[in-house]
Parts: sequence; structure tokens; C-alpha cells
Amino acid sequence: MDGTPGGAGRATQVFVADRQSMITNGIVGTIPARPPVSTSWRESRRAASYRRLLLDECLAWASPFMRGVVIDLGGKRQRQRGRFRRPSVGDTRWIYVNIDAETVPDILGDVTAVPLPDGLADCVVCTEVLEHLPDPAACVREAHRLLRAGGHFIASVPFLYPVHADPADFHRFTWDGILRVCEPFASVDVRAMGGYLGTLGMFVELGGRNIDSRHWGAGIARRALFEAGRLLAWLDVSRVGISASPLPFTTGHFLIARKGARDVES
Repeated sequence: MDGTPGGAGRATQVFVADRQSMITNGIVGTIPARPPVSTSWRESRRAASYRRLLLDECLAWASPFMRGVVIDLGGKRQRQRGRFRRPSVGDTRWIYVNIDAETVPDILGDVTAVPLPDGLADCVVCTEVLEHLPDPAACVREAHRLLRAGGHFIASVPFLYPVHADPADFHRFTWDGILRVCEPFASVDVRAMGGYLGTLGMFVELGGRNIDSRHWGAGIARRALFEAGRLLAWLDVSRVGISASPLPFTTGHFLIARKGARDVES
């Protein structure tokens, strides 16, 4: 989803998670300045995909905010992907909202109209969901409504990534598009997930998966493209990984947005 820089309405304050901004937002000592991404060749090969490796690292980085009442919009209690698992700190309570009954949600329903009161949540999580919604801004507004003042919205969205229907796929998000859709929030910290080499490697690997297994040498070709793709990903994570600056080539974006005390519901 492409956004217009400096779009209409109240401008969102963009902050990079350096020490000064962390002091301003009251999170010094809560999370490090940047996600600590593993540069291990072994970890790069074990991950389900390069994007999933980066997403797991970003979620682990943001996990200190996942406490109190946490609402997971579109999340899955069952059949979870990746290696990250939700933290259970003290009396933390997770509430899952999903339209798919097979994921065993607490609330079976639309993530843009959740039957819960305003300001209930300390944290709202929404990973790899917004691209599947006809109106992703409605989901972001709903997350804002559900959060208490000072609460955090944690989300991830794809950019250069193949179309994947679940059940449909509508959008891709630029850095500016994310800022536009997150205008209700007081501040937004955006991270680009991988650079050119990692994005290229991901497509090389995924291209190998699409080779017809009935063709002669298909297995060898798949293995060669997998190894080539993972090598490119490893080179990328060693050099770029997760960037606090916009990148022209990236698999997607991760964000942490904070609801201000004076934010007005739209």
C-alpha cells in the first residue's frame, strides 16, 4: 500500500529508537536500540525463510511490550509459524481474534470490528495481516481504539514479497505508506526487514520451490537455488539485517507504534 509522504491530517511523529527517543517515550532499559539479529550461517539455513528469520528477531526485540492485556489481531493460537513464541510474563493475558475457527481464537470475528471496550489492551499485535484486508487502515484504527494511552501497536507487513492469498492478498506497504496508515498514533518506529541481497536471495529460493518436480534434475536445481538464496540472505543479514532507515529493496517492514495520552479516536 503506497502512502503519500506528509499526507492529510495530523502528522505522525517518527522516532528512531536511539537513547534520546527511548527516554522521551519512557522505555529506557526495556528494549535495545536495534533488534539483535543472528549472523550465524546455521541459523540462516534453519529458518523457514529469510523474512521469517527477521520477523522472529523483531518480535523477540519487541516482546518486552507484550505484557498485561495483549490482543493479537489475526494471530493464531494453533498452527503458528516461525520460532517466536509469545511471552508469558506475570498476569499477561493474550486474546486472539481471527476469522478462521481452526486457529481456535478467543474471538471469532473481524479484526476491524472487535467486540471489546475502548482502552482495554496494553499491547496489540498484528503481524502479516494488514496486507490481507481490503481496508487495512480500519484495522489500525481499531488497534488504536483498543489500546490504553501509552500502549503499543506491534505489526509487520510485506513489501517485496510474493502474492499469498490468506484468503486474499490486497496490499504492499512502503515506508511512507506505513506512516500514513499509522497517523492515529503519537509515534511510530519503523524498521526495514532486509536489504537488496536478502530480498534477491528470498526470490531465488522461492523460485526454486516452484520448479516442477517432474522435470529432470529438479531436485538438484531446487537444492542449488536454496543454497544460493540462503547464501545471499546470510550476506545480507551480516551487512544490513534490520535497518532503521528506508531501503529501496526490502522484504517488508516491522513497526512499533505508541498511543499518546491525547490521541483522538477517528
